[in-house]
Amino acid sequence: MDGGWTGRFLYIDLERQRARVFRTPEPLCKGFIGGRGFGVALLKDFIELDPFDPQMPLIFSAGPLVGAPVPTAGRGSLVSRSPLTGTVFDCSVGGRFATELKRANYDMLVIQGKGKRPLWIEIKDSDVTFHDATELQGLTTDEVSQRLGQSGSLMCIGPAGENLVRYASVLFDGHYAAGRGGLGAVMGAKRLKAVTVRGTGKVKISSSEKLQKARDDIMRLLRASPVVFGEFGLSQFGTAALVDLVHARRIEPTANFRRSYFEGSSSYSGYRIKEVFDAKKTGCAGCPILCKKKTKQGRALPEFETVSHFGALNENSDLQGIVK
Repeated sequence: MDGGWTGRFLYIDLERQRARVFRTPEPLCKGFIGGRGFGVALLKDFIELDPFDPQMPLIFSAGPLVGAPVPTAGRGSLVSRSPLTGTVFDCSVGGRFATELKRANYDMLVIQGKGKRPLWIEIKDSDVTFHDATELQGLTTDEVSQRLGQSGSLMCIGPAGENLVRYASVLFDGHYAAGRGGLGAVMGAKRLKAVTVRGTGKVKISSSEKLQKARDDIMRLLRASPVVFGEFGLSQFGTAALVDLVHARRIEPTANFRRSYFEGSSSYSGYRIKEVFDAKKTGCAGCPILCKKKTKQGRALPEFETVSHFGALNENSDLQGIVK
């Protein structure tokens, strides 16, 4: 296969603590492209299993553009069966994990089995090491990040995942969440506390000239968009810039969806967050928008859905309380 795909994926058997590399089937690439397509296609033979069954796969997959110099292409998908809904579930995740996985020369990571003891896995290119994670049990995702964050891009769970809470999230690189569907509980059922990955390779590109032309076209459109790079857009104020937009259109879920307008939303708008916390820009690998915001101390600030749900949905206009 030319360009984009590496043609390889990493399979992890937690019970045997064994890692194997397989070829990525070309029909899978051509028919499902990557990301959630890979995950959903591979999950079809296991969908009747209980989400906590050791043989239920937990799949992290990247698309063919991940790792290439393409704007906004640094995301990956975490796919399994949700213990909350019982359905196929995929989470689109930012950060560096997908890019590092591609640089390690893998299209995806497929995890099955259940550890005989708590484990965390360290991936450095072709080297895969299984570590005892007993000392990490009970730690929050922030605490795990402090201990393992230097080993590469990190995905991990906290106490909620360990205790199989059915809406537990998986956290990537400290503050990028695979949320909602409870895939943190799937990870916890496997007794897998964390995975780190670091790659030193490069993604193959079929035609650098054509890719550069496409990239220039994409960047031109992004720069022309007031929502993205405008004075009050995502780049300046993060996704919380959308607070004022939905407020002006009276479409903000309020009082547990009983109303669609909240008078106090300006207190937690993107503009207000930047003003109060002197927010700095950060974002996913290779993305020019940098819609994530953090404090000077490196603390992640909430995004649109968080401020909206802890704000209008609960009729709460206390910015400090929302951030806390």
